[in-house]
Amino acid sequence: MSAPHASDTDALSAVFLRLLDPARGASISLREMLDELGERGFGALIVLLCVPNFLPFSIPGFSALTGLPIAFFCLLLLLGVEKPWLPAKLLDRTVDRAAYAGVVRRFLPYLEKLESYVKPRLPLLTSSGGKRLIGLFGIPVAILLAAPIPFGNPPPAIALALLAVGLLERDGRLVIMGYSAGLLAFAVVGALVFGMFSAGSAVLGN
Repeated sequence: MSAPHASDTDALSAVFLRLLDPARGASISLREMLDELGERGFGALIVLLCVPNFLPFSIPGFSALTGLPIAFFCLLLLLGVEKPWLPAKLLDRTVDRAAYAGVVRRFLPYLEKLESYVKPRLPLLTSSGGKRLIGLFGIPVAILLAAPIPFGNPPPAIALALLAVGLLERDGRLVIMGYSAGLLAFAVVGALVFGMFSAGSAVLGN
């Protein structure tokens, strides 16, 4: 049995700090990031795609641009794929490492604070079978996120982000919170749709 990748056991903040090393070159690619993140690449990408959806308002078409890729990554999790698959052209696109470092240093204190509370626990929920279950549950939540429903983005985005961070840090408690938030998201978005339908019916009825 091979030894675990260092990135799979290190704190996520430590992984990001290693990527800041200027000795690694003037630019950084998505491929390098995913290689350094190891098996936690799924969680990192899902969080990255969720963040813009925390806004209380919807940008037309934007939710589909983030929700559908998340659904694809969840499908890969369900199928047991160990690392996210993306087209080579996208993987090999680079950004300036110094610019990347500037972004990382802004959010690193918040990440380190989160890491002081988040810890590996309830390992069954982030095991191989647990990851498949997260993928299965995440697909309909991501599709819900992709749906063009006014004010409907934040609830599924929060649920998916909790699941993703749970995967990143192997924290089963966060995964449970993600499942609960996902169920709540369906209830909240369902209520929004029902409210809009009722309001529309009332206006047309008049």
